Amino acid sequence: MFIRDTECTRDTPVTFGKQDQPVYGKCVRISPGIDGRTDSAHFRKTYLPELLPLEEYDRIVVLLSGGKDSVACLYKLLELGVPREKIECWHHNIDGGHPLRRMDWRCIGNYVRALTEAEGIKLRVSYRVNGFFGELYRIGASEPIEWIDPVSQKVKQCRLSPNYIKCQQLREQAPEDLEMLLKRYGYRMKFPAKSADLSRRWCSAYLKICVADAVVSNLDRLGELKKQKEQCKVLIVSGERRGESSGRAKYNEMELHRTNAERRSHRTVHQWRAVIDYSEKDVWEVLKRHHVNPHPCYRIGWNRCSCAMCIFSTPSLFAGIREIYPEEYEALKKDEEILGFTLDNKKCLDDFVGDAKSCVCRKDQAAIRSILTGSFSKRQIFVKNWRYPAGAFHGAKGGPC
Repeated sequence: MFIRDTECTRDTPVTFGKQDQPVYGKCVRISPGIDGRTDSAHFRKTYLPELLPLEEYDRIVVLLSGGKDSVACLYKLLELGVPREKIECWHHNIDGGHPLRRMDWRCIGNYVRALTEAEGIKLRVSYRVNGFFGELYRIGASEPIEWIDPVSQKVKQCRLSPNYIKCQQLREQAPEDLEMLLKRYGYRMKFPAKSADLSRRWCSAYLKICVADAVVSNLDRLGELKKQKEQCKVLIVSGERRGESSGRAKYNEMELHRTNAERRSHRTVHQWRAVIDYSEKDVWEVLKRHHVNPHPCYRIGWNRCSCAMCIFSTPSLFAGIREIYPEEYEALKKDEEILGFTLDNKKCLDDFVGDAKSCVCRKDQAAIRSILTGSFSKRQIFVKNWRYPAGAFHGAKGGPC
């Protein structure tokens, strides 16, 4: 039913990535390509046989990472006829405004902003304050979650947790045993593990999943999701694909989202993995059809658009980081010394990379410039002569679990 990324090539036929026909406003209920699983308590609890007609949702949210799959989701909605004013793209800023450190691509924020501005779609940026490195060196409760309002551009904050408030009070009191007292409310000081267990691979849980959930709940609490209707209906669209990994192959295409609370909060929230059965070739076909310039990381040789220094990166990808971001690479090595834990589960960064050849391809100088400086403008989003980027069809290895 689906093609693994490891088996996908330029010659793979386009199956799912063909132009979609408009259905918005026609009372069409979209059903999954494969019937949803109900073989566990989790799948039974989240089971959703079909979506509502797209026009019945008050808001359709695309979780836009900047990677090819989430971009393809956006264009699928547009092809299905969803009005631009009904769509809102949400981008989670992994670095969260940390004053000194970055884990993600320097150009990622400008890329997603350029794309949404070019298409006339609202962009809501959300994050956990101080991002990855704030959580990595956390002693006490996790930092608050904030978002930037897409209209006013004002920074708004989710409701603070009771434990965070207690930690702030302790810091103001500055007792001699402050660190010991803070540890009662939480303690990280360890890299996320290369594991499917989100309690150990905390980067996905704390910097993406929890951020989206908190924003949904807080927008509802502030009345932004509700208009004149008692029951608020939201569709969250994300770009996971079965071909990426054995874990994602088991996902259901559509389900009740974690923030669904029909009785308690009169909030209906559905999730749709809109390109779940697409092959990599199908996804590239969507971007090609719309002349969308892929994220610069693909164009310089990366096969995935995860965080620049994703823990799942291969030795070749980290050799690329050592080449283009040498200061960040050296800082990660210093982190390993300070924390007493390595980025890889079993060996230090230098030993993990070894003598691997860098993945960096320098033929696309505009992409190199964006990667190094962080620049990317709206005029760069569309390209007339579309070409596969250097990182295309290199499999899914090195991306998220």
